[in-house]
Amino acid sequence: MSIVQNFYLEISIIFFTLIILLFGLIFLFNYYLKKFELHNYWLGEKLKKKKKAKLRKRFVYRVMNMAQKMAPRAKSLLSFRNIEKDREQLQLAGSPYGMTVDSYYGLKLTLGAFGGVLFLILFILGIRAFVIASVLLTFLAFMWPDIWLSLKAKERQRKISEEMPDFLDTISVMLHAGSSLDGSLKTSTNYMEGPLYEEIKKFNQEIELGVPRKTAYENLMNRNDSQELSALVKSLIQGSELGVSIAHTFQVQAEDLRSSRGSIAKEKAAKSNPKISLVTTFLIAPSLFFLIVGLLLLNLIYNPENFGVTGFFN
Repeated sequence: MSIVQNFYLEISIIFFTLIILLFGLIFLFNYYLKKFELHNYWLGEKLKKKKKAKLRKRFVYRVMNMAQKMAPRAKSLLSFRNIEKDREQLQLAGSPYGMTVDSYYGLKLTLGAFGGVLFLILFILGIRAFVIASVLLTFLAFMWPDIWLSLKAKERQRKISEEMPDFLDTISVMLHAGSSLDGSLKTSTNYMEGPLYEEIKKFNQEIELGVPRKTAYENLMNRNDSQELSALVKSLIQGSELGVSIAHTFQVQAEDLRSSRGSIAKEKAAKSNPKISLVTTFLIAPSLFFLIVGLLLLNLIYNPENFGVTGFFN
């Protein structure tokens, strides 16, 4: 076996071993990170959000500024898209960075233009090896706002569901203390933060502007798809029509949510062990096997006399 073949064999073994170990470690890191976040949540501690770097803020500001300028042209070029669906997705995500449907289309066109410029530069320079990669990058840049917005919407609705039990307990205590519903909702938004309180603040603003309460409730449900929030709003609408105590409604909803949250947490904990076993079986164990076999092969190649197979490698 020649030196070049030995070299490629060594590189291949090391490469595949590192790749498998990398995937295994990423999965384990993600698992323990989620476990740590869940532990801190049930202890009532909230992880502090890290401040974004100034460079990132400037970059995002400039990109969004360009997207705003490209919005009129993007709206005509992307007229085939479902505007109502995109508007609903933006509402679920909380309209990040104050985006509208037009600026959202402008963002897609801006990122796609960045990828197109990169493709043009590589094509002019004659770097053929990266031309295909730049085409894929252009497509990914154009589709990235859709992926990002979908993930943002799911994350925001998840946080709303997580904040519901504490919110219900807080409002229930205020109502039992003699405060009105509108006063309790307004007070909670002044001292608490989160996507749920942002939605409650919008609800309060609609009430102050004279929107009928039932219409404001319906708007609150239309802006979100959280089942817990929808159940609360429906209970409030039904309770106001039947004359049920609002404080009792909040208290019952809080108890139901906490019991369901406990069962969901137990279900997730029960599902985690099989996942870890799968990762250990199909990623960690094979990587260690390849590592041991690779070391054995390298020892056979460079020290064949120790195994009595010198003639085979000559």
